[in-house]
Amino acid sequence: MNKVNVYGSFTQALFFSGMSTVPKLLLTQYRELGLSDQELILIIQILSELNITAYPAPELLAVRMGTTPDQIEDMLARLAQRKFMAIEKKWNPEAKRWVNAFNFVGLIEELADRWAIEKMLEFKRDDADAEAAAAHEPGTSKSAMERLVTVFEQELGRPLTGLECEHITHWLAAHFSEELIIEALRRGVSAGIRNFRYLDSILREWEKKGFRSRAEVEADDANFQTRQEKKAQGKSGGSRKSLHNPDKYENFYL
Repeated sequence: MNKVNVYGSFTQALFFSGMSTVPKLLLTQYRELGLSDQELILIIQILSELNITAYPAPELLAVRMGTTPDQIEDMLARLAQRKFMAIEKKWNPEAKRWVNAFNFVGLIEELADRWAIEKMLEFKRDDADAEAAAAHEPGTSKSAMERLVTVFEQELGRPLTGLECEHITHWLAAHFSEELIIEALRRGVSAGIRNFRYLDSILREWEKKGFRSRAEVEADDANFQTRQEKKAQGKSGGSRKSLHNPDKYENFYL
Protein backbone atom coordinates (compact mmCIF):
# COMPACT_ATOMS: atom_id res chain seq x y z
CA MET A 1 0.00 0.00 0.00
CA ASN A 2 1.52 3.32 -1.04
CA LYS A 3 1.61 6.42 1.15
CA VAL A 4 -1.35 8.07 -0.62
CA ASN A 5 -3.58 5.04 -0.06
CA VAL A 6 -2.54 4.87 3.60
CA TYR A 7 -3.44 8.53 4.07
CA GLY A 8 -6.81 8.07 2.34
CA SER A 9 -7.64 4.98 4.36
CA PHE A 10 -6.69 6.73 7.58
CA THR A 11 -8.87 9.73 6.72
CA GLN A 12 -11.86 7.48 6.10
CA ALA A 13 -11.24 5.55 9.31
CA LEU A 14 -10.86 8.82 11.23
CA PHE A 15 -14.22 10.23 10.19
CA PHE A 16 -16.20 7.00 10.11
CA SER A 17 -14.99 5.95 13.55
CA GLY A 18 -17.50 8.36 15.07
CA MET A 19 -17.60 11.98 16.19
CA SER A 20 -18.14 13.09 19.77
CA THR A 21 -19.99 16.30 20.46
CA VAL A 22 -18.88 18.34 23.45
CA PRO A 23 -21.08 21.27 24.58
CA LYS A 24 -19.23 24.50 23.90
CA LEU A 25 -20.56 25.95 27.14
CA LEU A 26 -18.78 23.16 29.02
CA LEU A 27 -15.48 24.01 27.34
CA THR A 28 -15.82 27.73 28.06
CA GLN A 29 -17.18 27.44 31.59
CA TYR A 30 -15.43 24.44 33.10
CA ARG A 31 -12.90 26.51 35.04
CA GLU A 32 -15.70 28.69 36.41
CA LEU A 33 -17.34 25.47 37.57
CA GLY A 34 -14.17 24.55 39.44
CA LEU A 35 -13.32 21.60 37.17
CA SER A 36 -9.69 20.72 36.56
CA ASP A 37 -8.33 19.93 33.11
CA GLN A 38 -8.23 16.23 33.97
CA GLU A 39 -11.82 16.25 35.22
CA LEU A 40 -12.94 17.93 32.00
CA ILE A 41 -11.13 15.31 29.90
CA LEU A 42 -12.70 12.56 32.01
CA ILE A 43 -16.19 13.95 31.36
CA ILE A 44 -15.42 14.16 27.63
CA GLN A 45 -14.16 10.57 27.63
CA ILE A 46 -17.36 9.38 29.31
CA LEU A 47 -19.58 11.38 26.94
CA SER A 48 -17.77 9.87 23.97
CA GLU A 49 -18.70 6.37 25.15
CA LEU A 50 -22.33 6.92 26.15
CA ASN A 51 -23.65 5.88 22.73
CA ILE A 52 -21.88 2.55 23.26
CA THR A 53 -22.18 1.92 26.98
CA ALA A 54 -23.89 3.79 29.82
CA TYR A 55 -20.97 3.07 32.15
CA PRO A 56 -17.46 3.05 30.65
CA ALA A 57 -15.24 1.03 32.99
CA PRO A 58 -12.75 3.00 35.10
CA GLU A 59 -10.04 0.69 33.76
CA LEU A 60 -10.81 1.76 30.17
CA LEU A 61 -10.87 5.44 31.13
CA ALA A 62 -7.60 5.05 33.02
CA VAL A 63 -5.86 3.57 29.97
CA ARG A 64 -7.08 6.38 27.73
CA MET A 65 -6.04 9.09 30.16
CA GLY A 66 -2.71 7.52 31.14
CA THR A 67 -3.62 7.24 34.80
CA THR A 68 -4.81 4.55 37.24
CA PRO A 69 -8.32 3.26 37.96
CA ASP A 70 -7.98 4.54 41.53
CA GLN A 71 -7.35 8.06 40.29
CA ILE A 72 -10.36 7.76 37.98
CA GLU A 73 -12.49 6.66 40.94
CA ASP A 74 -11.24 9.62 42.98
CA MET A 75 -12.21 12.08 40.21
CA LEU A 76 -15.61 10.44 39.85
CA ALA A 77 -16.15 10.74 43.59
CA ARG A 78 -15.30 14.48 43.49
CA LEU A 79 -17.70 15.03 40.58
CA ALA A 80 -20.43 13.19 42.48
CA GLN A 81 -19.73 15.18 45.65
CA ARG A 82 -20.25 18.43 43.75
CA LYS A 83 -23.43 16.93 42.23
CA PHE A 84 -22.14 17.33 38.67
CA MET A 85 -22.45 13.60 38.09
CA ALA A 86 -24.22 10.63 39.63
CA ILE A 87 -23.98 6.87 39.14
CA GLU A 88 -27.39 5.26 39.06
CA LYS A 89 -28.87 1.89 38.29
CA LYS A 90 -30.41 1.38 34.87
CA TRP A 91 -32.24 -1.66 33.50
CA ASN A 92 -30.51 -3.26 30.52
CA PRO A 93 -33.21 -5.09 28.53
CA GLU A 94 -30.66 -6.98 26.42
CA ALA A 95 -28.69 -8.31 29.39
CA LYS A 96 -31.91 -8.45 31.45
CA ARG A 97 -30.24 -7.01 34.52
CA TRP A 98 -29.55 -3.75 36.30
CA VAL A 99 -26.32 -2.01 35.32
CA ASN A 100 -24.49 1.13 36.40
CA ALA A 101 -25.03 4.28 34.33
CA PHE A 102 -23.59 7.78 34.44
CA ASN A 103 -26.04 10.63 34.91
CA PHE A 104 -24.89 14.20 34.18
CA VAL A 105 -28.17 15.96 34.98
CA GLY A 106 -26.49 18.00 37.74
CA LEU A 107 -23.81 19.29 35.36
CA ILE A 108 -26.41 20.10 32.71
CA GLU A 109 -28.53 22.03 35.24
CA GLU A 110 -25.50 24.02 36.37
CA LEU A 111 -24.62 24.88 32.77
CA ALA A 112 -28.25 25.79 32.10
CA ASP A 113 -28.25 28.19 35.07
CA ARG A 114 -25.06 29.83 33.86
CA TRP A 115 -26.44 30.10 30.33
CA ALA A 116 -29.60 31.77 31.69
CA ILE A 117 -27.51 34.26 33.71
CA GLU A 118 -25.41 35.08 30.64
CA LYS A 119 -28.53 35.66 28.55
CA MET A 120 -30.08 37.85 31.24
CA LEU A 121 -26.93 39.98 31.38
CA GLU A 122 -26.95 40.23 27.58
CA PHE A 123 -30.57 41.39 27.64
CA LYS A 124 -29.72 43.99 30.28
CA ARG A 125 -26.77 45.23 28.23
CA ASP A 126 -28.99 45.40 25.13
CA ASP A 127 -31.64 47.33 27.06
CA ALA A 128 -29.02 49.73 28.40
CA ASP A 129 -27.62 50.25 24.89
CA ALA A 130 -31.13 50.84 23.54
CA GLU A 131 -31.85 53.41 26.26
CA ALA A 132 -28.56 55.15 25.57
CA ALA A 133 -29.36 55.29 21.86
CA ALA A 134 -32.85 56.59 22.59
CA ALA A 135 -31.40 59.35 24.74
CA HIS A 136 -29.72 60.72 21.59
CA GLU A 137 -32.88 60.44 19.51
CA PRO A 138 -35.32 63.11 20.76
CA GLY A 139 -38.19 61.82 18.65
CA THR A 140 -38.26 58.51 20.47
CA SER A 141 -36.73 59.30 23.84
CA LYS A 142 -39.04 58.91 26.78
CA SER A 143 -36.41 60.39 29.09
CA ALA A 144 -36.26 63.55 26.94
CA MET A 145 -40.02 63.94 27.31
CA GLU A 146 -39.82 63.44 31.06
CA ARG A 147 -37.03 65.97 31.42
CA LEU A 148 -38.89 68.58 29.40
CA VAL A 149 -42.15 68.08 31.29
CA THR A 150 -40.25 68.56 34.55
CA VAL A 151 -38.63 71.81 33.31
CA PHE A 152 -41.92 73.18 31.95
CA GLU A 153 -43.81 72.42 35.16
CA GLN A 154 -41.10 74.06 37.25
CA GLU A 155 -41.07 77.20 35.07
CA LEU A 156 -44.84 77.46 34.77
CA GLY A 157 -45.47 76.51 38.40
CA ARG A 158 -48.21 73.99 37.58
CA PRO A 159 -48.76 70.56 36.03
CA LEU A 160 -49.03 70.47 32.24
CA THR A 161 -52.28 69.63 30.54
CA GLY A 162 -52.59 66.73 28.11
CA LEU A 163 -52.72 69.15 25.17
CA GLU A 164 -49.54 70.87 26.30
CA CYS A 165 -47.79 67.51 26.60
CA GLU A 166 -48.87 66.76 23.03
CA HIS A 167 -47.18 70.00 21.91
CA ILE A 168 -43.91 68.86 23.49
CA THR A 169 -44.28 65.41 21.91
CA HIS A 170 -44.76 66.99 18.47
CA TRP A 171 -41.71 69.21 18.95
CA LEU A 172 -39.57 66.20 19.81
CA ALA A 173 -40.97 64.25 16.87
CA ALA A 174 -40.06 67.21 14.63
CA HIS A 175 -36.46 66.84 15.92
CA PHE A 176 -36.31 70.06 17.87
CA SER A 177 -33.57 69.60 20.46
CA GLU A 178 -34.28 69.83 24.18
CA GLU A 179 -31.93 72.80 24.25
CA LEU A 180 -34.01 74.78 21.74
CA ILE A 181 -37.34 73.85 23.34
CA ILE A 182 -36.14 75.01 26.74
CA GLU A 183 -34.74 78.21 25.19
CA ALA A 184 -38.12 78.94 23.59
CA LEU A 185 -39.77 78.41 26.98
CA ARG A 186 -37.27 80.72 28.65
CA ARG A 187 -38.02 83.48 26.15
CA GLY A 188 -41.75 83.03 26.55
CA VAL A 189 -41.52 83.24 30.33
CA SER A 190 -39.26 86.32 30.08
CA ALA A 191 -41.81 88.00 27.82
CA GLY A 192 -44.64 87.08 30.18
CA ILE A 193 -46.27 84.97 27.47
CA ARG A 194 -46.88 81.35 28.41
CA ASN A 195 -49.05 80.40 25.47
CA PHE A 196 -47.81 77.23 23.80
CA ARG A 197 -48.72 78.61 20.37
CA TYR A 198 -46.27 81.41 21.05
CA LEU A 199 -43.53 78.90 21.86
CA ASP A 200 -44.43 76.93 18.74
CA SER A 201 -44.10 80.08 16.60
CA ILE A 202 -40.62 80.69 17.97
CA LEU A 203 -39.51 77.12 17.22
CA ARG A 204 -40.96 77.22 13.70
CA GLU A 205 -39.14 80.48 13.00
CA TRP A 206 -35.87 78.93 14.16
CA GLU A 207 -36.60 75.92 11.99
CA LYS A 208 -36.99 78.14 8.92
CA LYS A 209 -33.61 79.68 9.65
CA GLY A 210 -32.05 76.24 10.11
CA PHE A 211 -31.09 76.80 13.75
CA ARG A 212 -30.34 73.62 15.69
CA SER A 213 -28.60 74.98 18.78
CA ARG A 214 -28.91 77.76 21.32
CA ALA A 215 -25.57 79.17 20.17
CA GLU A 216 -26.96 79.74 16.67
CA VAL A 217 -30.01 81.50 18.10
CA GLU A 218 -27.87 83.75 20.29
CA ALA A 219 -25.65 84.61 17.31
CA ASP A 220 -28.76 85.61 15.35
CA ASP A 221 -29.91 87.76 18.29
CA ALA A 222 -26.55 89.53 18.38
CA ASN A 223 -26.75 90.16 14.65
CA PHE A 224 -30.29 91.50 15.02
CA GLN A 225 -29.16 93.83 17.83
CA THR A 226 -26.30 95.15 15.69
CA ARG A 227 -28.67 95.88 12.79
CA GLN A 228 -31.04 97.74 15.09
CA GLU A 229 -28.21 99.87 16.47
CA LYS A 230 -26.97 100.78 13.00
CA LYS A 231 -30.51 101.59 11.93
CA ALA A 232 -30.95 103.90 14.91
CA GLN A 233 -27.61 105.60 14.35
CA GLY A 234 -28.41 106.17 10.70
CA LYS A 235 -31.47 108.27 11.44
CA SER A 236 -30.78 112.01 11.25
CA GLY A 237 -32.30 114.70 13.48
CA GLY A 238 -34.90 114.25 16.13
CA SER A 239 -34.37 112.92 19.59
CA ARG A 240 -32.30 109.83 20.13
CA LYS A 241 -34.44 106.71 20.30
CA SER A 242 -34.07 103.83 22.67
CA LEU A 243 -32.02 100.92 21.43
CA HIS A 244 -34.14 98.41 23.30
CA ASN A 245 -34.30 95.13 21.38
CA PRO A 246 -37.96 94.46 20.53
CA ASP A 247 -39.25 90.90 20.78
CA LYS A 248 -39.06 89.48 17.26
CA TYR A 249 -41.76 86.93 18.04
CA GLU A 250 -44.27 88.98 20.01
CA ASN A 251 -46.97 88.90 17.31
CA PHE A 252 -46.47 85.34 16.10
CA TYR A 253 -48.98 83.80 18.46
CA LEU A 254 -51.80 86.27 17.74
